[in-house]
Amino acid sequence: MPRSPDARWPRIGTLILAVVGALTLAACGATQSGQKSTSATSTATLPPTTATTAATTTTQAPTTARALPGYLATPTNQVVFLEFTPAGGQISGTVQFAYLSSDGTQVETANGPIDGKISGSSVTINDENEVITSSGSVSGTFEGSDLVLAFPQQNGELAPVQFSPASVAAYNNAVETLQVEANQAATAQQAAAAAQQAAADAAAAQAKRQQAIAFAVQSVNTDQGNILNDISALANDEQTLTSDVSTVQGDLRTVKGDLIQTERDAKSDPTSVCDDAGGVQDDQGGMVDDQGGYEDDLSSDQSDTSSVQQDMASLRSDWVSLASAESADPTYVPTGGLPPFSSETSDLSAGNSALSKYQQSVTTDTRTIAGYLSQANTYVAQANRLCSSSGG
Repeated sequence: MPRSPDARWPRIGTLILAVVGALTLAACGATQSGQKSTSATSTATLPPTTATTAATTTTQAPTTARALPGYLATPTNQVVFLEFTPAGGQISGTVQFAYLSSDGTQVETANGPIDGKISGSSVTINDENEVITSSGSVSGTFEGSDLVLAFPQQNGELAPVQFSPASVAAYNNAVETLQVEANQAATAQQAAAAAQQAAADAAAAQAKRQQAIAFAVQSVNTDQGNILNDISALANDEQTLTSDVSTVQGDLRTVKGDLIQTERDAKSDPTSVCDDAGGVQDDQGGMVDDQGGYEDDLSSDQSDTSSVQQDMASLRSDWVSLASAESADPTYVPTGGLPPFSSETSDLSAGNSALSKYQQSVTTDTRTIAGYLSQANTYVAQANRLCSSSGG
């Protein structure tokens, strides 16, 4: 996998190391078999430590066949362990690389073989699998007992990284420390995710409470509008019944007029009396028909009276729901505001008044029509007596 040269190593003094992009590049590095290793433990055998510390800051590296110690560097979020053995100016060994994943919650590893040359205090290391450098090689010097390698950067500068003599155990300890960091990052990530979920749940619950308030307000407003419409419908029903009463009353005047004509004919034209009496009877039948129309209208009005009662019951129920929803979130006021409690009392009172007025009107109208029919029956009886007296 192509990678930019040594993006994972820092510039001097900046410690810009183990950034997410660099770690991702490192993750593409190969093991000895060209693959990542999931183990943080080096597979190399730690050679005997034979390096000596020089009196100056630069030391001539041993060129005999004796083994050099392992060298450990622990840049930010990374652990690098070099083990090599010199022989006649040549070196060979392995590199172990452990680093945090891009999200910082896991430790990933890579390893591979290394070789190179030692000349005096200078060292060149070839990293054929590009485990720690994408340039394939890196050079440096021994400074005292430490090995300082200079890694090329993308901007062309060299970033020195100091490796100190260390054992496999030291490398393992450093990896364990890195694992602790990964565990802490994972715990923090889980806590952040839990907090985010809790916040989302709380927001959803609040939205649900506010939706309940808005729905209850809409229901109350609908009930109030329905009650107003019901009151208007009852008023129209009253007018229709009043009109029916007027019709029956007009019929009664016609029946009475027929009776008056019958009485006149009884005095002047006895042969027409029975015909006139028949007219009285027919017009009284018309009154009965009109009374049936009144009763039909009265029957159809029952749906309107039921609507008033049902809408009033809905208003009471929906107002209880609104009060309950408000108690769950008393600070929330939906668009359009909240209906005042006095409006419920006012609307229920208006509905009850309309029902009472309508019932009183029906009682009066029914009694009036019954009186008109009774009077008409009296007129029919009088007309029939006149007919009987005329000998017809």
